[in-house]
Amino acid sequence: GIDRLLRIVREALKTSKAFDKLARTLQYGSAYLLVTVLTQKGGLRDAFSKVKSTTGMTRRILRWGQFVGVTMSLDTNPKHWHDVCQLVSDSSLALFYLVENIIYAAQCGLLPVTNQQMKTLTWLSDFFWLFEVLPLVPKYADLLSQADKKSNKALVGKQQRTFAISACDTFVAAHDLGIQPSVSTPTRHLLGTVTSIIGVYNVYLAAKATVEAQDEKKNRKSQ
Repeated sequence: GIDRLLRIVREALKTSKAFDKLARTLQYGSAYLLVTVLTQKGGLRDAFSKVKSTTGMTRRILRWGQFVGVTMSLDTNPKHWHDVCQLVSDSSLALFYLVENIIYAAQCGLLPVTNQQMKTLTWLSDFFWLFEVLPLVPKYADLLSQADKKSNKALVGKQQRTFAISACDTFVAAHDLGIQPSVSTPTRHLLGTVTSIIGVYNVYLAAKATVEAQDEKKNRKSQ
């Protein structure tokens, strides 16, 4: 019912990941509308431009210090090529967060950088993002190829979503780096919007699983 849905939403909003995915959806969705629908100057275009820029800054704030947690959780003893892909992805994510923190500090005026240095930092951010998502494509493609009718449906669904996000975001990051051939700018924004929505759905499913576990624990205690 509605009460249970509200509990799931409340549980989801306890995490910074939920706010990041919601902000990302607004950021990429606004960017897509700006290049496809709101092409004429006007109040609505200005409003969506502000949404795009402010949500981008919000996401940089949410990334503050996250490179520490990611670095500390790295699996530095990979035993399978899947683990190697994950290690490259997680290491790149840690470096991406670090560079994003530096960019945020520079944008706030806490760190003096030249225009050329900012361009280099932006390039590094896109580079590390590319190598966060790219190694996950072969990993999850292989895992999905091994799935059969006996496989856990929830696990396979999660793997399918991770593969879709990684594959689509690979094109987005490659576009940002200027790698050719590249998808068009509208396609880049559309892919980013799709992966953002999938990300929001992942957060919802995680919150739903938490609520279900809480209910199950409560039922066991009442028996």
